[in-house]
Amino acid sequence: MRPRLDALLRTTTFRLALVQAGVVLAFVVVMLIYVYFSTVGQLIRDSDALADQEYATLERAYAEGGMRRLNQEVVERAARQGPFLYVLAESDGAIVTGDFQQLPAAPRETPERVDFSFERVDETGSPVRGRASGRVGRLINGPILLVARDLGDSAVIAGRITRVLWTVAIVGLIVSLVSGLLAATQAARRAEALSTTAREVMSGDLSRRAPVRGAGDEFDELAQSMNDMLDRLEQLMHTTRTAGDAIAHDLRSPLTRFRQKLEAALEQAPNSDADREALRKALDEADLLFNMFAAVLKLSRVETASNWTFHRVDVTGILRELLEFYEPVAEEQGLGFLGEVQDNLVLQGDQGLFTQAVSNLVENALKYTPSGGKVEVRAVRRPDSRIEITVLDSGPGVPVADRDRIMERFVRLESARSTAGVGLGLSLVAAVARLHKGGLHLRDGLDNGEGKGLAAALVLPVTTP
Repeated sequence: MRPRLDALLRTTTFRLALVQAGVVLAFVVVMLIYVYFSTVGQLIRDSDALADQEYATLERAYAEGGMRRLNQEVVERAARQGPFLYVLAESDGAIVTGDFQQLPAAPRETPERVDFSFERVDETGSPVRGRASGRVGRLINGPILLVARDLGDSAVIAGRITRVLWTVAIVGLIVSLVSGLLAATQAARRAEALSTTAREVMSGDLSRRAPVRGAGDEFDELAQSMNDMLDRLEQLMHTTRTAGDAIAHDLRSPLTRFRQKLEAALEQAPNSDADREALRKALDEADLLFNMFAAVLKLSRVETASNWTFHRVDVTGILRELLEFYEPVAEEQGLGFLGEVQDNLVLQGDQGLFTQAVSNLVENALKYTPSGGKVEVRAVRRPDSRIEITVLDSGPGVPVADRDRIMERFVRLESARSTAGVGLGLSLVAAVARLHKGGLHLRDGLDNGEGKGLAAALVLPVTTP
C-alpha cells in the first residue's frame, strides 16, 4: 500500500528534509551577504575613496584659481569620459558645466556622501542607466560641486552574483524538498512493510518475517532484529504449546506409579513394614515430580531473568572438584573416568549456573554410558581465547538429525524413555550457555566398538558483556 501524501508530510524524514532546506537557504543568504560586502561593498568603498580624492583636488583648484579655474578643471575632466561624473552649479542650483543637466541630489552646507541612479545619453545617442556614488557639497562663496564615480561594472557584477546566489538558493530549496519527499516515501514504504509484518503476526501468523533488502541500512538492521525476535517468539510459542503435552506425558508414569503404590498398600492387609515401604516409594515418586517442576522453574528463570550478576569464576578449580566428586560414581558403575583440565581457566559468569551446567553434562554421560565404557572431561582455552569444556562418552550416542532437537525442553529420544529423567538437562545447559553469550555443541564422542558416543562441548567467552 502506497503511503499517502499527508502521511508523508508528517514523517520525520520529510521534516528533516525541511530542516535541511532551511539550512541551505540560510547558508545561501549568509553567503550572499558575505559576497556582497566583500566584493560590491569593497568596490563601492574604493569608489568613494577615489571620489573623495577627486573632490579634494577640485576643491584645492577652486581655492587657488576661483570659479574660473574650477570650471576649467571640471570641463577637462568631464571631457575625458572616465569613470568619474562631474557637475558644477551656481549657488542657486543652475548648472554651469558637467555630465548632468540638473543636480541628482540637493546639496547641504557641508559636503556629504551621495548615492544615486542616473540616466544619460552615450556616444551613439542611446540612453544609459546606471548608479553612481560620490560626494556633493557647497564650496566657499556658494558654488556647488558634485564628484561621483560610475558603479556600472560593480553594479553588473553585484547583480550577477545576486542572481546566481538566489538561483542556487531556490534550486537548493526545491532539490531539498523533492529529495526529502522521495526519502520520506522510501522510508515510509520500509516502515509500512515492518508495520504490515507486525499486524500479520498479531493476527496469528507467526511465520511472517520482515523483508530484508540487503542494503545494510538501519531499516535492514531493524528488520533483522525484528525477525530474530519473531524467531525467538515462535520458538517460545512452540515450546509453550508442546510443553503441556510433554509434561503430561512425562508426569503420567510417576503419577501412575504413585497411585498404584497407594492402591496396592490399601488392598493388602495392614502391615507396618509393607505400608512404610509403599509410602517410601510414593515419596520417591513425589520427589521426582518436585524435581521436574524445580527444573522447569530454574530453566524459565535462566531464560527470562535479566538481573543476573556475573563474577569471577574459577573454572579450573570447579572442574577439578567435580572430577573428584564424580570419580567414585563412575567407578561404582564400572566406567573409566578421565579428566584433563588446563590451569588458570577463569571467566566472568554465574558460578552456580556454570557448576549446574557442567554437572548436567557429566551426569548425562554417566547415565547413558553402559558398564565398561568410558567418560572423559576436557577443559582447554581455545585459540580464540574462549574456554571449551567437553564431556565425551562411549555410550550409544545421538543421531546427527536429533542433536539439535534434544536440546529443546522435554525432548527425550525413545531409547531414553526407560531412563529416569525429564528431558530438561541439556535444555538447561543450552540456556546457561546462551546467558553467558556462548553455545552448546554436540558431536561424535568416544568409540564404543559399534560407532561413536556423544561429545557435548560447552563453549563460553572469558568476558561476558
